[in-house]
Amino acid sequence: MGLKDIFTTHKQVAPEQIFQKEGSDDLIAVISGASYTARGTKDAGYCGGSCQALLPKLHAVYMQLTRYIQQDEMKQSERKSKIRQEISGLDAKNANVENQIKDEQNKLAHEENKIEKIIQDIDNIKENPKIISGDSFVKTSFWIGLLIIFFLTVYLFVFYSSAAYSAFFKDFTPDDTKITQAIFDAQAIGKAWSDGFTELIFILAIPAVFLGLGFLIHKFSEEKGFSKYLKISALVLVTFIFDFIIAYAIVKEIYDVKIGGLFQEMPPMSIEGAFKEINFWIIIFAGFVVYIIWGLVFNFTMKEYEKMDRVRYAIKNKEQKLAEYKTDCKQIKGRISTLQSENNNTQGEIDKLKIQLESYVLYFNDVREGVNNYFTGWVGYLKSTNSPQVHIQECEQIKEKFLSELRNSDFIKTNSITNN
Repeated sequence: MGLKDIFTTHKQVAPEQIFQKEGSDDLIAVISGASYTARGTKDAGYCGGSCQALLPKLHAVYMQLTRYIQQDEMKQSERKSKIRQEISGLDAKNANVENQIKDEQNKLAHEENKIEKIIQDIDNIKENPKIISGDSFVKTSFWIGLLIIFFLTVYLFVFYSSAAYSAFFKDFTPDDTKITQAIFDAQAIGKAWSDGFTELIFILAIPAVFLGLGFLIHKFSEEKGFSKYLKISALVLVTFIFDFIIAYAIVKEIYDVKIGGLFQEMPPMSIEGAFKEINFWIIIFAGFVVYIIWGLVFNFTMKEYEKMDRVRYAIKNKEQKLAEYKTDCKQIKGRISTLQSENNNTQGEIDKLKIQLESYVLYFNDVREGVNNYFTGWVGYLKSTNSPQVHIQECEQIKEKFLSELRNSDFIKTNSITNN
């Protein structure tokens, strides 16, 4: 007989099987510790203290004790009443947990709806940026503006670097009387490098001055109030004066070269005379007017970029919210999983308690003391016969293993277990 068979005594027992007749050898009665000790000594004597015989004898003691506990109707009624109270408490706990699960599931459904909506919003913005920007052609407009800005920037760099070199450093000859030769010098940068590094830096920096003024016009246009118009007007005036100085210097050089080859007296170049020169206005329109166009296109391109940036920001903001919602869903699912696990564990405890209600309630302490008293008598016999210590220890191990498996049995309640 194995220990597995020992702990199956919880099967339903018919009333006529539970109560034994008067005078029967198996009469169940309260047996004192001394009686168990005496029985242990007697049984050990019958079988010579054999280790192989100990386990069946312990099982017989266990069976006798459990039959006694089974037939104690008052104690069983009291214990089952406590179990019913415990089941009632666990049912209430389960009901509370189930309510928490429903609440979490409602939260999860709400978060999932938010995720679906925000994904739809992102798709709508990508398909129709006009929702955010107000212009369905914002991307096309931006790239066209950027392309124009690129070519205008290259043009202004070439124009102002050549014009600055011609106005401040070039030595004019009779061949430079044509306006194109006077302004656009293909070798301006090379000649400036030959003349010195500082001269090169100067003519390269001049275009940056005009581009910087154009950029400031854009920044001032973003300000509020009437003062921005004053600032923009001042920048335009400063730029015109700068262009005027360059144009006047070049026209004066051309004029001086022309009158140098004449044999009659000519009045020197004046500002009034410069206004009458067509070359002067060609330089102004080739520089200043293109600069104004550059500023307007730059302002338009930046506004289109801001529209694109609003679209990107709107998408990025929604994607951040989407990530937050997904994190919330993950946390909610984790809480639901924990609550469901707790609910399952509680239900498992309830099922075990209901099984005990259908049979009888047995505590570990109900049998532990009787088994120990019985074993005390068994060891007493072994010592009286001078059995080896190794033999006694082997019997001790059998008894301890028996109690350990008894303690861990599903058929015995553990809430009244005390240490052995």
